Amino acid sequence: MPRATISLLAILALTGCKDHIGDACGSSIDCSPTGALQCDVSQPGGYCTVFACDADTCPEGACVEWRFIPSRTAETWCMKTCDDDRSCRRSEYSCVFPENITQSGGFSETVLPVEERVARIIDLDLYKAEAKICVALTADAPAPEPEPEPDAGI
Repeated sequence: MPRATISLLAILALTGCKDHIGDACGSSIDCSPTGALQCDVSQPGGYCTVFACDADTCPEGACVEWRFIPSRTAETWCMKTCDDDRSCRRSEYSCVFPENITQSGGFSETVLPVEERVARIIDLDLYKAEAKICVALTADAPAPEPEPEPDAGI
């Protein structure tokens, strides 16, 4: 009986300690010992994700397409979906709609035109397609000063 209990606990330990999309990581082994998730170490504290996801293939969260204009620069990653900033794990992450993320990785209070966005959810499931995602935003660079109009020497 004790051997069966130990075996059961070992199986539960291996399957019960599954990491999730958006979890912190230092390497991909922190995300998934089987390689199902990868660690994006370029994000603050690391970010467990699936690179090159397709629509409706993320094990959780949503498949987000980044830098989709022009299409040759596009990349897709599974991102954690959220309801508010408290749903995101660290203070560096914000819960935002992808249509509010600027080309520079900042946040716009208004919905941006498609050509000015850097991200969009490509899932077909309506709940995921209209979700917010946990993302580390950068501070937008200040808008450049408008160049003075030529006065033709007058």
